[in-house]
Amino acid sequence: MNYAKTANEILKLVGGKENIESCAHCATRLRLVLKDEKKADKKSLESMNEVKGVFSSAGQFQIILGQGIVNKVYKALVEDAGIKESSTSDAKRAAMKNMNPLQRFARILSNIFVPIIPAIVASGLLMGALGMSKTFGWIDGNSGLFTLLDMFSNAAFVFLPILIAFSAAKEFGANPYLAAALGGILIHPALQNAWTVGGGIEKTIEVFGMKVGMVGYQGTVLPILIAVWVMSHIERNLRKVVPNALDIIVTPFLTIMLTGFISLLAIGPLGRLIGDGISIGLQSIYSSAGALAGLLFGGVYSSIVITGIHHSFHAIEAGLLSNPEIGKNFLLPIWSMANVAQGGAALAVYFKTKDDKLKSIAVPAATSCLLGITEAAIFGVNLRLVKPFIAAAIAGALGGAYVVFTKVAMTAVGLTGIPGTAIVEQGSMINYMIGLIIAFGSAFIATYILGFKEKVEQKDEKKKKEIILSPLKGKVMPIENVPDSTFSEKILGDGIAINPESGLITSPVDGEIVQLFDTKHAVGIKSNSGVELLIHVGIDTVNMKGEGFKAFIKTGDKVKAGDKLLDVDLDLISKKAKSTITPIIITNSSDFKSIEFTSNENINNKEELININLERVFSINS
Repeated sequence: MNYAKTANEILKLVGGKENIESCAHCATRLRLVLKDEKKADKKSLESMNEVKGVFSSAGQFQIILGQGIVNKVYKALVEDAGIKESSTSDAKRAAMKNMNPLQRFARILSNIFVPIIPAIVASGLLMGALGMSKTFGWIDGNSGLFTLLDMFSNAAFVFLPILIAFSAAKEFGANPYLAAALGGILIHPALQNAWTVGGGIEKTIEVFGMKVGMVGYQGTVLPILIAVWVMSHIERNLRKVVPNALDIIVTPFLTIMLTGFISLLAIGPLGRLIGDGISIGLQSIYSSAGALAGLLFGGVYSSIVITGIHHSFHAIEAGLLSNPEIGKNFLLPIWSMANVAQGGAALAVYFKTKDDKLKSIAVPAATSCLLGITEAAIFGVNLRLVKPFIAAAIAGALGGAYVVFTKVAMTAVGLTGIPGTAIVEQGSMINYMIGLIIAFGSAFIATYILGFKEKVEQKDEKKKKEIILSPLKGKVMPIENVPDSTFSEKILGDGIAINPESGLITSPVDGEIVQLFDTKHAVGIKSNSGVELLIHVGIDTVNMKGEGFKAFIKTGDKVKAGDKLLDVDLDLISKKAKSTITPIIITNSSDFKSIEFTSNENINNKEELININLERVFSINS
């Protein structure tokens, strides 16, 4: 792949560098924040052979290129276009400007909870393994080893407010260490353990005539989120009024004092009330509606993914896990069913489509869904064809209904698909696997039966064909007869040759001069439709070092068919070079479906020399 060429083409199709506000990349995708997404030609981008899919999500215009390719195209993009290099986090911050308030809120929660997920996953895995070991008698529940491992498994949940506080501070622009200290206040040993308050009696103390509840917030989510948000505002406003000389002492002191009092008096009780309300409300729906809840949640989840709001679900799931009355994640198995269903639909597309490019995307996209990553399948395959996306939504609903009916739950957040088996609650593994088979299989069958209408790029005949005019007057001859094996054996590409009668060389196409050799004996032109031509005047004329050659153009010039390119002295070439025979080579001839050369023996400038079928360049499906 010519990465610079690919980057240049992408740059043109997204509206030029002046339309790019931020540019970053992840493992497989270019992540662009565009000033005006309407300027991007999505259809033309999707028709590029190098592009696996294009979609816009959460304020970012994302172009799927694939692992190992994206970083090279990105490098060419930032170097050749002079675009400022950005990190993924910079791109995310820039993208948030383009989001609506709900999407922005969801993205904030995602940015806070995604860094915490490894700790929760590790704890969930250990918790599940420990429970299994105790049930099957592999470890004594009263042993010292069990006690230690139990500490390891629940530490992330006990100290969750500190983890959330540190992460949230970075998102809200607060001092992360002050935030961690605030999290420590909310779970201080002087407070009653929220999970072990006996008899429903809550200890209180009186401060300035106000009653303060002495129950901790171990494992809670919402109280610390709100508290750190409030703290960020208090800290910023204090820095505006506190003199610089006293800032390092006064600002942290007042920030902790004020936020600590506000958190224990108001934010904590209110946050716990709201958080418990959300968790218990979901538990009630889960218990009362049963399979119907799974049917609904599993069916709509992929549509929510398109909006980006699903990122906020990490906070809800963490709340379910940390709630002592629930203590399990019953939402994640439903999301898992919806994810693998998209993979089943994408695999069915592979077997039904006749489009080679779509086939090349469908299999890796389906595989990634089994690993819990759905963007390539949703945006690169299913949503583009509509019916496969609908089939996957139906299958996700069926799988969701099954895992809710069989009470499948998980012990952590963040893992779906096959990796999700690592955090499935003890006793639920078989039903989880059956759910995956139902979701994946029914999506495959539904897509195969429903079918889909493939979009055909309609191009008129003029765009499908490129007429290459003769650049000079003379006698036409096959390329195989050129007295130079580089040309006659088509090493540089297919083409034709002319034994010239005149030294005037004109442009055979509308396009751009991509190369004028220093010796002026050869010119490279790229037509507006993508045909790359090399006009090589004479054989071994490079040795003339420009003598007898006059150029009317330079590299980078735009030209029209018939414009003067060169004027050469044929008599001098006859004396000093091997031959005046001039090859006209299509250096990217493999890109085209067919090439027809003129049958005229003698030809003048501006007469039709080559007729090229451009179908492959435009990816037109027959």
